[in-house]
Amino acid sequence: MITTVLIDVDNTLLDFNACAEATIKKQFIKWNLKYDESVFPVFRAVNDMLWCKIETGEINKPTLYQLRWKTIFECLGTAADGPLFEQEFREAFSESRQAVEGAYEILEYLSEKYTVCVASNASYQQQIKRLTNAGMMNYITHIFNSEQIGFPKPEKRFFDVCFERLGNVPKENTVLIGDSLTADIKGGVEYGIKTIWFNYDKLPVTNDIKADYIVDSLVQIKNYL
Repeated sequence: MITTVLIDVDNTLLDFNACAEATIKKQFIKWNLKYDESVFPVFRAVNDMLWCKIETGEINKPTLYQLRWKTIFECLGTAADGPLFEQEFREAFSESRQAVEGAYEILEYLSEKYTVCVASNASYQQQIKRLTNAGMMNYITHIFNSEQIGFPKPEKRFFDVCFERLGNVPKENTVLIGDSLTADIKGGVEYGIKTIWFNYDKLPVTNDIKADYIVDSLVQIKNYL
């Protein structure tokens, strides 16, 4: 019987893509830079690549922050100060709060039945601010964050700390919900807990996806929990 839900934030509860794109557009205007349809795909590619390196332990967040917009501007052929833009981008992004469709409905539903905990690799202070501004904190019992824990998802040590702080609830009573096949689903499967993959990007579903359940809208989670 499920008693505890671990849930990711970006592109699961809060719409990272929509928030990031809106923030980038505002910052490009502020910096007098040209924004066109090529910018956001480059951002996503570079951002995803660097976050994958975070998950595998190849780099840390300060390195990501140093490299992200420097690399993006190099790819775009734009002469701008990447590290400074990065700093301003993160400050502006922390004000974003757009929710994924169905996020409030599923949080209310889950919080009435289970202990709901956030499990996130992103900046701790940023996530607290965004979740608070979005009015989601009332549904959440614990915030498990890689900055505070010292290890990122999908590492076993991340989940060890989560379960220790939860009083070592049985693994079979716990489910992890998230959009990342690497950080969330791989991490959960290898740790031995049930997983629900939220297919945010509507990717093709293949047999090598090991999630217990797959949903392409958050409200579909009600069918399984």
